[in-house]
Amino acid sequence: MILLKANGLAVMAMGLSVVGCIAASWLMRPWFEALTRKEQRRITALPLVAYLALGSLFVLCTLLLAPEDRATATMLLFVVWTYHSLYGSGVEPSSLAYERLRGRLRRAAPLRVAVHWCGLAGVLFLLQYLRDQSTYRTVVLGIMATLTLGCLGASLKVFVRVRRLCASLDQHAHKLILELEKLRALPVEKRSDQKHAAEEAWGVLHRTLVNKIDTGLSVSGVFVLPSATIKELHHQVYRVIRAAGTDDTTHRQVIARLRMLRMACIGRTDTLV
Repeated sequence: MILLKANGLAVMAMGLSVVGCIAASWLMRPWFEALTRKEQRRITALPLVAYLALGSLFVLCTLLLAPEDRATATMLLFVVWTYHSLYGSGVEPSSLAYERLRGRLRRAAPLRVAVHWCGLAGVLFLLQYLRDQSTYRTVVLGIMATLTLGCLGASLKVFVRVRRLCASLDQHAHKLILELEKLRALPVEKRSDQKHAAEEAWGVLHRTLVNKIDTGLSVSGVFVLPSATIKELHHQVYRVIRAAGTDDTTHRQVIARLRMLRMACIGRTDTLV
């Protein structure tokens, strides 16, 4: 009984720590955004590291609590799944959006899969309790096996989605680079049709950028680029198209950013998926 209470207090303390860290990061965001890029680079990963560390410790304490209080462990694992699904991607820093894209692409799928399995563990704890109390143990065991296989399939699907998204980003960014370079090289009298081609190439890339990396939902998942960054890139691309190659500074900036998108996808593309 004493051990049960101690575990419960530890889990409660972990939950309050997570809430406190999130509130602190939200309150400090204006101060963070005012720092120089060099200073931001030094500390931008701290909220994410803290979130991962506290989340992992929270799950570990919950699993240790499970043998003594399975119902509470089930509820807390559901909390982990729900919280990450609704807000977990909020710890991703919006600054250094292009520089951090490689890291977002690398960790989005493993984190999403880990959270899926936390939710599944909560369901299995609940079903295990029902199996012990039920006369239909074989049926409950079959449900548990089905859910486990379903979670395995969903986990594989997340990794496939990330590779497919990377392939699309690489392909569409490359296409836009070619169209913009071609527009710049054409004579003035032949640029009208090429402008339409460049606009179409940007439209395809834009539809890819607004996707979430690890889910197909607009309210849950890790962004490819923050919405403000996509909007800025949109204005820059159209500025380059209107200038038709005469604005060298903006042209170089857009090409550099498109190449950074492609570089972030190196090693993660799979055109066969």
